[in-house]
Amino acid sequence: MTCPKCDSPMRTHKRNGVTIEQCTKCHGIFLDRGELEQLIGAEGSFLGREGMPGASGKRP
Repeated sequence: MTCPKCDSPMRTHKRNGVTIEQCTKCHGIFLDRGELEQLIGAEGSFLGREGMPGASGKRP
């Protein structure tokens, strides 16, 4: 996979069961739909709370 911004190779990382793609040049991070909410929920659980305020996944 290549970066949609600068066309450089992407590197895959796993965090809390979520696959994160990061550009090796511009360091942009790309997530699939719903993965940001999964990360927020997992980090909130780790910190002993439900997630960050406003992280319900609902859009205004």
